[in-house]
Amino acid sequence: MKQNNKAVLPLICVLLAVITGLLTLLCFKNLKAEETGEAQTAAAAALTMPGAVEYDALKASLAGVQSKEAKSASYPDGILDSLKQVYAINNDTAGRLAIPGTEMDTVVLQSEDNDYYLHRDFYDRLTYETSSTNYGNIYLDYRCSNNGYLDKNTVIHGHTTGRDSGVPKQSFRSLYDYRDRQHFIKCPIIRYSTLFGEYTYKICAVFYSTTQPSADNGYFFNYIYPDMSDSNMVGYIEQVKQRALYETGVSLEPTDKIITLSTCIYDYGKNVDTRLVEVGRLLHEGESEAIDPALVKDHPDYRRPQIWYNSKGKTNPYRDSITWQPSPN
Repeated sequence: MKQNNKAVLPLICVLLAVITGLLTLLCFKNLKAEETGEAQTAAAAALTMPGAVEYDALKASLAGVQSKEAKSASYPDGILDSLKQVYAINNDTAGRLAIPGTEMDTVVLQSEDNDYYLHRDFYDRLTYETSSTNYGNIYLDYRCSNNGYLDKNTVIHGHTTGRDSGVPKQSFRSLYDYRDRQHFIKCPIIRYSTLFGEYTYKICAVFYSTTQPSADNGYFFNYIYPDMSDSNMVGYIEQVKQRALYETGVSLEPTDKIITLSTCIYDYGKNVDTRLVEVGRLLHEGESEAIDPALVKDHPDYRRPQIWYNSKGKTNPYRDSITWQPSPN
C-alpha cells in the first residue's frame, strides 16, 4: 500500500498543476474579456452620445478597442490624421463638428440616404437593439460632397435629447440654446472638419422651418439643398432673414459658402413637424472670429408658419412673399 501511495502522489501533483494552470488561464481570459468589454463600452458611450464627451476623450476611449478594422484599415489619400482612428472603426465617417463653448464636439457620419443614421449609432447598430442610444448619430446629408470639395451648403442633421438625468446629451441639444441671442453672443463659431480640411464658420442666423407645406400655405422652405447657385442664393438669403429669431450682425452674401445644422423642435405643437435651424457662414480670409454684440438685436416679427398666425388670429405679414425654390449651379 505504501508503494502504491508513492506512485499516486506524483500523478495527483501533476493533476493539481494542470487544474491550477487551467484556472489561471480561464481567469486571465475572463479578465481580458472584461477589460475589452469595458473599453468597448466606454468607446460606445463616447461615440453614441455625441457631445457628452470631448473629442479627445472620445479618441482615448477608442484606443482601448482592438478591432480587425482598425488594424487593417486603408485610408483615403489626404485624410486628416485626427480622423484616421474613427475612420478605421467606421468608414462612413465624414468629419468632425464642434461649437466652441458648448458640449457639441462629435463625429459626423454619412450614408447613401438620410434615414440610415436616424436609427443607427456609430457602430452601425440598430439603436432599438442596443441601450447605447435611442437617437441615431449626427450625419451629413447624403447629397453633400465628401471628397474634399466644400459644398455651397454643407447640411448636417441630427436628433435632439433633453438634459435630464440619465438621458444622453445628444450634440444637437446644444442648438436649443441658440434661441437665446445672449447664447449666440457667447458661442458664435462653428468648426467643421471634413476628411481632408478644417473650416471655421460664423453663425449668421437661427430660425424655425416646418417640413409640412400644409402648415405654411402650401410652401416648404427647402433650406437643406446643398448646391445652390450664387444667383439663386439671393432668394435663399431673403427667406433666412425673414425667419431669423434675431439679427446676428454677421453678413451673408450670395457668394458665401454656408453650413446648416438642423434638428427637430416642437415649439408650434406636437402636430407641427418643425426644425430648428442654425446657419453658419464660412469665415472670410483675414476676418476675425469675433462678433459685435451691439449688432445683435431681437427680431420680434420673424416669420412663423401660417398655422401659427391662424392659431393667434393674426395676419401673416409675409403672406405675399415670393416662395423661393432652390436651383443648382
